Amino acid sequence: MAKVQITVEIPEDVYLTLSSNGYSKGRLSVEAKRLLAAHLFQSGNLSLGKAAEMTELGLEPFIDFLNELKISVIDYDEEELDAEFKIPRKLI
Repeated sequence: MAKVQITVEIPEDVYLTLSSNGYSKGRLSVEAKRLLAAHLFQSGNLSLGKAAEMTELGLEPFIDFLNELKISVIDYDEEELDAEFKIPRKLI
């Protein structure tokens, strides 16, 4: 799969602070990509599958990551929830 490289610039003193706390450029890149994917999923700009693809984690690990961030994977409104709960009630 072809990739597009995007560059994020941060002030050097911020990077020096982060690097003294164990953040390499690679680690910053990975974390930035994962957080951006989570934000784009949460805001509705990427589907769950596309956001997981962006992180290169795979679907299940990405869902776990979203859970760590307290981002819901399933976001039903009240009407959708009512429709879902009607199915089990019919089975009883």
